[in-house]
Amino acid sequence: MGDAHSIPPAGGSDSNASGSMAPSGRQLVHAGVLADANGAHVPGALLLEGGRIIAAGDPSSIGPVGDDVALLDHREHLVCPPFVNAHVHLDLSDLEAPAEMGSFQAWLWGVLRHRKAQEEAGAVERAVEIGAKASLAGGCPFVADICGSDRALEALYRTGLGGLGCLEVIGHGDRTASGLERIRDLAARDCGAGRIMPGISPHAPYSTGAELYDAASASGRQVVTHLAESRAEVEWCLRGAGAFAAMLEQSGYDPDQVTPPGRHPIDSVLPLMPGGRGVVVHLNYAEPRHLELLADHGVTVVYCPRASRYLGHPDESAPPHAWRAMLEHGIPVALGTDGRPCLPGPGVRGRRLSVLDDALALCALEGARLEEWLPMATVHGARALGLDPDEVTLAPGPKSGLLSIPLSDIEAGLPDPEGGVVWLLRDLDRAPAWVSGA
Repeated sequence: MGDAHSIPPAGGSDSNASGSMAPSGRQLVHAGVLADANGAHVPGALLLEGGRIIAAGDPSSIGPVGDDVALLDHREHLVCPPFVNAHVHLDLSDLEAPAEMGSFQAWLWGVLRHRKAQEEAGAVERAVEIGAKASLAGGCPFVADICGSDRALEALYRTGLGGLGCLEVIGHGDRTASGLERIRDLAARDCGAGRIMPGISPHAPYSTGAELYDAASASGRQVVTHLAESRAEVEWCLRGAGAFAAMLEQSGYDPDQVTPPGRHPIDSVLPLMPGGRGVVVHLNYAEPRHLELLADHGVTVVYCPRASRYLGHPDESAPPHAWRAMLEHGIPVALGTDGRPCLPGPGVRGRRLSVLDDALALCALEGARLEEWLPMATVHGARALGLDPDEVTLAPGPKSGLLSIPLSDIEAGLPDPEGGVVWLLRDLDRAPAWVSGA
């Protein structure tokens, strides 16, 4: 976290043990581990005042703060900034994941049928509300939400969440015109509402033609797309064959109006994304040669570990997801949850929607360390959403809140070669608690 910003001595001792707001409005938080994307202090302390961080660092760096400061004891907890869910479908929060995953195509048809029934029943707003509450319960006040309709986007504006609301567009051939109209309409709007900025999401290369990608990139709005998610997508882009060719035909498309790019989806879509920004989600089937291309184009990659695993990606014929190699190549990788229909699991995890659980999956499956997953859960996502990264660090200034995670849910492993400690999440059945905010 860099050097702590010390507080000038205020006289007296910091012995006020109350957790309530002190007369001065200041609170001193003692943490077992205090961490953000820039580093960790073990133990740590930070001084809050009116929703602002005044100082953060080693306890000794804070200095005397006076008798009128409330003490918050989190010495058995990790205290960190709130999280960013860089990919979610809040309007699907009322649809549970099937207990057993069948084919991806059958699952996708089920989601499409649900959305149609949801629209007819007027249930979109309720689904978004459910998702927003689950996001806050999971410590995620910032989201990049893919909105399946204008109603979903309007509902997102009313949740109080911050971040990005991307209106989804699809279409090939004679269905391109309606997508272009949606893009023009969104581009003409002054701004979002509340703390949400509007963006555009050309769904995926098999469902969305190049003309819509071009128009989205030219709109000036942030562009988010699903990319290289499945083997079927790669097959369609290369040869126009397979499951997605059948789906397009079943959806009533004229095959003469749908032309596959003839290249890997990453090769075909990246040139259509806005240079120096843009967000590509999943990339379960990226090839090693794509690393330089992704780095040069300046996109953020969003990885959804639990959703990818549930949907069977990458499959056995492909290498594991390249998130670590991407980070090593300077490609920012953020964490996302994807939608509720691909997040099985009962209990607390069924009532929260949090990238903390995706970090847990990375720790369990790939030994992801705190210094790896915490930037993915905070600053990388913030930049993709167009937020000030300091919103999700412990730098001095106003914050949306702070989170506390019991250290009993965190495992300190063997020291690393540099003498530090390997901090891994364990079985995290309890929701993160809010130290302040949200």
